[in-house]
Amino acid sequence: MAVVSPPRPATGRKPQQRTRAQVDLAARRDAASRLWPLSLTLVLFYVITVSTLSPLLDGASWWLGISLLGSVLLCAAAAARSIGAKTWLASLLAAGVWLVLLVLFFAPDDSFALIVPTFDTIAVFGELGRDGMQSIATQGTPADADIGIRFVLAVGAGLFALLLDVVGVAARMPAFVGVPAAAIALVPGFVQGDINLVALALCSTAYLMVLWADTRVRRMSGRRAGVLGIGALAVIGSLAFSVMAPGYNGESLLPSSGGSVFGRGISPLVDLGKDLRRPGVAQQFSYTTTSDESLYFRLLTLDEFNGTTWSAGRDREREPNNPGTMLEVPGLTDEIATEPTTTTVQVDGMVAPWLPVPFPSVRVSGADGRWQWDVEGLTLSSRLSSASGQTYIAESVLIQPTRDQLIAAQPETPENVSRFLELPDDIPPILTETLATVTAESTNAYDTAFAIQQYLRSTEFLYSVEAPVDDGYDGDGFAVIAEFLEKKSGYCVHFSSAMAILARMADIPARVSLGYLPGERVVGADTRLSYTVGTDDLHAWPELYFAGVGWVPFEPTPGRGVVPDYARAETSGADGRDTGDAGVSERPQQEQAPVAPETDTSSAGGATANPPSAGVLTGAALVVLVVLSTPAIVRLARRRRRLGALRSGRVGAVTAWQEIADTAQDIGLPVSDADTPRGFADALARRAATSTREAAALAELLDAVEHERFADPNIENARLSGNSVAASTEILLASIRKSAGIVDRVRATCAPASVLSPIRPRRTATIA
Repeated sequence: MAVVSPPRPATGRKPQQRTRAQVDLAARRDAASRLWPLSLTLVLFYVITVSTLSPLLDGASWWLGISLLGSVLLCAAAAARSIGAKTWLASLLAAGVWLVLLVLFFAPDDSFALIVPTFDTIAVFGELGRDGMQSIATQGTPADADIGIRFVLAVGAGLFALLLDVVGVAARMPAFVGVPAAAIALVPGFVQGDINLVALALCSTAYLMVLWADTRVRRMSGRRAGVLGIGALAVIGSLAFSVMAPGYNGESLLPSSGGSVFGRGISPLVDLGKDLRRPGVAQQFSYTTTSDESLYFRLLTLDEFNGTTWSAGRDREREPNNPGTMLEVPGLTDEIATEPTTTTVQVDGMVAPWLPVPFPSVRVSGADGRWQWDVEGLTLSSRLSSASGQTYIAESVLIQPTRDQLIAAQPETPENVSRFLELPDDIPPILTETLATVTAESTNAYDTAFAIQQYLRSTEFLYSVEAPVDDGYDGDGFAVIAEFLEKKSGYCVHFSSAMAILARMADIPARVSLGYLPGERVVGADTRLSYTVGTDDLHAWPELYFAGVGWVPFEPTPGRGVVPDYARAETSGADGRDTGDAGVSERPQQEQAPVAPETDTSSAGGATANPPSAGVLTGAALVVLVVLSTPAIVRLARRRRRLGALRSGRVGAVTAWQEIADTAQDIGLPVSDADTPRGFADALARRAATSTREAAALAELLDAVEHERFADPNIENARLSGNSVAASTEILLASIRKSAGIVDRVRATCAPASVLSPIRPRRTATIA
């Protein structure tokens, strides 16, 4: 027989009530669970954005590292919110995780317990940061991601990830995360001259997914078709622009033939080499001159050498280029013969912040914009203006020293020129041995300079723009020049850098100039000599300082340019090589094809293409802007179409109600497909329609909507006129916008939820 337990007596205790803190914690956890889709789409957006930097860095390990770093930070913030942390506190916790990871991976031996930073950690971080910036400044692209660059990437990527979390999740303004992402995605275009449109399209699509995820958080249910359509439009629009872009080669917005990347990269000399290897020839500028001499046009001078690369010193004396500005030629005395020359320059396809001018120019007139002189180098540059489309007149004083004057130059180096002798201590032995061998019989500075030039122009060396790249020694640092002297094959960058380094080792002040060769003479011109200059005329050459004469150019590159009269052998051909050597044929003074067979440029078909203008890069930016603004454009067009139809009486109250519901959804009001018109009207009355006038307009419009939807069409009822519906609608729209804060209004304009994630309409009792 079963035994039945007697019922327990009632205790009379009431159910336990939750405290306010417990209620708030539960609310935060519930809100955080809905934010996970937004955080995950931000992770995707972050990973795609940082991948756009791949053209600048070699390999993929750096990308995997910073992708994992940013993903951990974003997920850490989302996880903190899921367990009840306040929104802003979760972002601070993610920042703490970022700091711990930096310490763990970059300074574990200089920390406490591997993760706690100390004063020694700060010192290590500072050193890594300096090393990274130095490596960025000295390497070409794609650069080797050494430990310094990886640290800089980890710092920058961590800041970017935290910015995405703070702006996109904590501040709930995901529309603004596109601004830093666009800046990152366009970096390769400004550094290398190549803009990958596929990467931009992927970034745009990921950005729209972030906006879509945000709108899903702000409503109870919906569908994805709207955002998928916008995303497809973004990809199709970007790719369509890429096909129509002039000279597009499937990867870059810049023409694949003839375009110049000089001056866009990290190392000017490395960039010059890239230009020389680009197929095709594009005209850069043309000029007419009063001189019979072959004019070299200079853009900038590189006077600082750190053992890895040549660079332009920043502590130079600058002077604005005003109409009355007339400069002096540094170091020039009255004993040296000069030839005053006037040259009119018309810049065509060249896009650069420098004006090409003959050396040494002392006055330039007619140039538009704000230009500044480098007083020592006698070059013109601008931070705001471009050489593109400029026409100007350059007045120059061509220096014509004799061999005897250079031999007689005093060996003393003026104090203001002594910095042009500076070299790092770690000089490769082959440079020391080469200098000793080549200048064994030299008795003065000129003999030394001439011996170095003749050695580099000898038949031992071969001109080739491909060999250094193929053999892995392209560049201008100690290690590269040492390899160049071993292989004895290179182009103007190697020859000029080698001579400048060897000259400094011999106590002769030296620097490297970058610019253009004289170009090609135009046949049938008037009494003034006319020339055209193309991308294949880009050149680098050394300049050496002689007391009483100033800066004197030399030409150590065989087969390129013109050897000055003072630097030619007693019995030499036009290229400066000894004609007594039967193994060497004479070469013309002007530019000729490279000597080595590797430099064949016939693949371009001899075609000439204009280099890209600033408008091309502007076009790329416009594509990004149009893609990101597509939802706002769609929403604006829809609103205008509806309001126009309402004013004309072509549509009724249901369309007006649809526009009101969309506007409410855009500013973040809770709108659901389960709402009835009257339920939505009650919610709207509490939030927006607070005045008597607004409440009356809402009541009139609600009656009209219910009549259109539910009334028997056979029964006569009073209806609002078209003008009344339009007037009531505009009153309610104004009240909704007025009730929203500035952040909500900006979000409603830039990322309208009614477009990105529209409410699914129902056939009965719906608001949309």
